[in-house]
Amino acid sequence: MKFKKILIPTTLLICTLGITSPVSANFDDGWIAYTNGDFRAAAKQWRPLAEKGDAKSQTNLGILYFNGKGVLKDFSQSVKLLKMAGDQGEAEAQFILGKIYIEGDGVAKSFKTAKYWINLAFENEFDGAEALWNDYKLWKY
Repeated sequence: MKFKKILIPTTLLICTLGITSPVSANFDDGWIAYTNGDFRAAAKQWRPLAEKGDAKSQTNLGILYFNGKGVLKDFSQSVKLLKMAGDQGEAEAQFILGKIYIEGDGVAKSFKTAKYWINLAFENEFDGAEALWNDYKLWKY
């Protein structure tokens, strides 16, 4: 009987701590890990933020998936994350998607789709977007 009285409050305390102590993901901690070459730790920091809709974390995690750094290489997951970020106006993601579609890396090569993403990156004033637009004459598509 005494065991039951102790067990129930202890169980409730443990459950409450689990609810009130969420995983503390931090973009900056992920960036520090990334710049130190600890790609697995960077992915660990950015994944929960990306799942919550943080566009910059989606972009960076997408880059990790594209390159297979800290995570298994997965072009499909990379493009999915980059599109989520790009749809939110993240210019870097838009630019990278344009390059991916120009080169056909893990996707069907499509200058029409590249034009869409590079145009958005240009509108968001991403360095290099105009040069890529001109180099591949994307206005033709």
